Amino acid sequence: MKLLLNTLLLLFCITSFSQSKSDSLLLVKNEWINKNLDYLRFDADTITYNIANTRHDLYFDLGKRTLKMKELFYNGGAGIKEEAIRFKIKSLDKTKLVITPIDAKIDLDQEGMRKLKYDPFFVRKEYTFYNREKVVEQVDFKKITFISSTCFGTCPSFSLEINRDGTVFYQGRIYARKFTGNFKGKIARKEMVELHKLLNRSSITSIDKKWNQQTKPTDNPRFNYIIELRNGKTIEISTNDQHPILDRLSAYFIAIPEVASLMKSPKKHNFEKPKINAYKIVGIEE
Repeated sequence: MKLLLNTLLLLFCITSFSQSKSDSLLLVKNEWINKNLDYLRFDADTITYNIANTRHDLYFDLGKRTLKMKELFYNGGAGIKEEAIRFKIKSLDKTKLVITPIDAKIDLDQEGMRKLKYDPFFVRKEYTFYNREKVVEQVDFKKITFISSTCFGTCPSFSLEINRDGTVFYQGRIYARKFTGNFKGKIARKEMVELHKLLNRSSITSIDKKWNQQTKPTDNPRFNYIIELRNGKTIEISTNDQHPILDRLSAYFIAIPEVASLMKSPKKHNFEKPKINAYKIVGIEE
């Protein structure tokens, strides 16, 4: 009888561990978003989220169908202090994630948390997210202009234009290294396919209509997206603390010199000028 109980206990532990590992792989492998632009992106032990138009980064732990998001910080001589909010994972598969807070807001209020901004997680009683790869908005573009400023570091400052046929114009300014100056080139078909995929899964048309940066200017670079659509409309976004679902798209644009065949050009290209110039960092931008 004792052997049977020990065997059942071992099987329970193995099943619980396997479930937790399976949940972890599903969470980390995918990005999650919904129609309200609520968003989750998991890394090894950190999570980037945008909830109720608030972007932040936290640590996380995953238990048996539970998710804990936590803020870790030094508290004088007391060492590292943790403030956390727990969620029940009601549903999780390759296409959908549903979570709901376990902790009550009134209890967190009484704990007097100083670092963890938990209020946005109580805007809704339940959060339903969908796999970013399954949320597709067709972005039928004619021309894309992307302008990046420098920052309080060595962020490259440049202007980039990508046309539908793959033609690229690039002007590198501060910290553009060997790509300082004027360049022209072409993006290979494979890279254009990747660009279309990123655009169609960026929710950028929804962000243009529904999202506004809530934070004040930070020391991050300012990004201007100007996307001219083939139907004559234009999407324009200016931000230096962007919605995190755009991170992969901006990383693609920043890496263009590495993936496009750029050649030095004697002519200065006339880039589209942004109509929105919010979030400038005074004193360091061109």
